[in-house]
Amino acid sequence: MRPQPLAVSLVATLAMSFAASAQTPPDVEDLVGARGAGGETQLQSRGYEQRDSNTVRDQRFTFWWNAKRSQCISVSTMDGRYASIQSVPAANCGASGSAAGGASLRPSPSSERDPNSLVLVCYGAGTRPTVTSEPDYRWDDKRNKWQEADTVRATTEGFNSDVQIELYGDHGRIHLGAPLIPPINSHGDHGWWDLDNLQVGADRITATYRLNGMNKPRLTVDRRSGLITIEGGTTFSGQCDIGNYGGGQRRF
Repeated sequence: MRPQPLAVSLVATLAMSFAASAQTPPDVEDLVGARGAGGETQLQSRGYEQRDSNTVRDQRFTFWWNAKRSQCISVSTMDGRYASIQSVPAANCGASGSAAGGASLRPSPSSERDPNSLVLVCYGAGTRPTVTSEPDYRWDDKRNKWQEADTVRATTEGFNSDVQIELYGDHGRIHLGAPLIPPINSHGDHGWWDLDNLQVGADRITATYRLNGMNKPRLTVDRRSGLITIEGGTTFSGQCDIGNYGGGQRRF
């Protein structure tokens, strides 16, 4: 096999880093593809308790908490089967954010003290650019025979992820799930990025954030439906709920 050009090797490396960023926890990876009813029984037998759920497009996301492991997982169900199982921040299960290595979520401030403060926990799905390397054969005129080679193609792949947003007065920040963070990024502050051009209206929240010099995604949150969309190098849409579930009757 002939050596790959440097550019091809770099692209392949980026693809592998994408794949490694969203792994299924080892104790439940055998349940991916299981039927929903049987999967629930297995999760309960392994120490998980169901905490919350929401629906995004044609997928249902259910959050399960394992107190012994201090681990929160999100189970995506499609067509009656578990399509994916991923670790998510503990706040999605109503637990301490320091557990399970999840993002720390500061306590939701009281609306009586600061009506402009808001903490949102969102979950959904999206697509991102990636590459695939496929074996191929090419004709070598010098050797007068077919030579093995690799063909690299640009494509996209789907993913599930969580997003957390904190708004305090006239500023805010966003924490992204691993699939939403490109290999080349500014690292933020412990996984948090400051929100720029923040506009908080009665019905909609809009802002941008800077992942790197060329990638500045724009987010929009519909305060009536709870729908969040992110548009940039990666696209994402999902559903948001207020961080302190049960703190009031309205969504946010």
